[in-house]
Amino acid sequence: MICSTKYLRGAVKIQISGSMPERFINLCITEQILLWGISKNNEDIIAWIGLSDFFKIRPLVLCSRTRIKVLSHRGLPFVIKRIKRRKMMIVGVVLFILVLNILSSYIWFVEITGLKNIPEEGIRYVAYQQGLKAGAGKNGLNIKSIEREILLNIPEVAWVGINFTGTRAIIEVVEKTMPKQEDKAPAHIVAAKDGVITEIIALAGQPAVKLGDTVKKGDLLVKGFIPEPVPAADAGQPNIISVPGELIRAKGIVTARVWYESYAEAERKEKSVIRTGNRQVAVTLKINDKELTFNATPNQPFTEFETEITQKRMPQWRNSGFTVESTITIYHEINSTLTEKPFEKARDEAHAKAIQLVQTSIPETAQILSRNYEILKTAEEDIVRVKVNVETIEDIGQTINISQ
Repeated sequence: MICSTKYLRGAVKIQISGSMPERFINLCITEQILLWGISKNNEDIIAWIGLSDFFKIRPLVLCSRTRIKVLSHRGLPFVIKRIKRRKMMIVGVVLFILVLNILSSYIWFVEITGLKNIPEEGIRYVAYQQGLKAGAGKNGLNIKSIEREILLNIPEVAWVGINFTGTRAIIEVVEKTMPKQEDKAPAHIVAAKDGVITEIIALAGQPAVKLGDTVKKGDLLVKGFIPEPVPAADAGQPNIISVPGELIRAKGIVTARVWYESYAEAERKEKSVIRTGNRQVAVTLKINDKELTFNATPNQPFTEFETEITQKRMPQWRNSGFTVESTITIYHEINSTLTEKPFEKARDEAHAKAIQLVQTSIPETAQILSRNYEILKTAEEDIVRVKVNVETIEDIGQTINISQ
């Protein structure tokens, strides 16, 4: 290795040949010429010498009757010499750096992030009007002014920030959380499912049911109107019939006991599969619309088998329509056996399936009162059937607008 000082001055690796190469080394020591990295190669000697000393050794070579061969050279002077020979390359590198710096001072891509409900075109249009577009110079843009214009022109934006990443301008947007518009149309509350009423709280409107009533899906629970006050009837006159008053939007909580039922089954015979190790492989190569098949196999390669298919597609070259796809189909020979599953295991599997089915119908806010199951008797001994019953208390009210 060459140290930093020797690298700056340059060094030459030489091969010293002759009848007495040691005499050349002794002469170099006498003349205070530094040699390093000395090694022997058969009868020759390999050594490193400084570039400035290399031009001083001619008299010593003649005196010692040796021959010098340059093997390699290292150092800054040689690098500079190579650079001088390649002036056009240096000019190209300099021009490339200059062009790169110039291009990086412009915006070539505009990205918008953080949008959920606001159309991107609106923000992009405001930014374009303020000069933020592809080809615009970064130094000529007033970022604060562009951000302010976006906030003023698009009221749904709560905050906006513009940052530069290389040649990209990234507009980060935070949308306002708009309050939900409350529906004030007149409405009734009806039952969303069958049940037995356990509690009714009418915040607005008139209750149409009472505790303990059995209701079906679609029955009226809370009426969406305020009745007009009915004056008392005079003696001897028929009662005055009350009529619906002002229509309102009924509000309230109506809870009921609701029952759910689900059913599932599980087989007691369990199939186990073991691969024998024998297999056959078929390869299909598709080039555009043409197919080539290698190692074609029969439709039934084994009595029992499993199929493993692997598909690969080579990436398309730019805009060419040339496509190459390969499909490798491996047929594994198997031995399958039927084993009898314990009754308890089959029962638990059927019970788990039934529970999973019924859970999809029960809302998360429901209070579960009881959960039980029963095993159904069947003539088939290979199948275990389970029925699950779940009782809950939940809000069954559903708001439905009143037709005018």
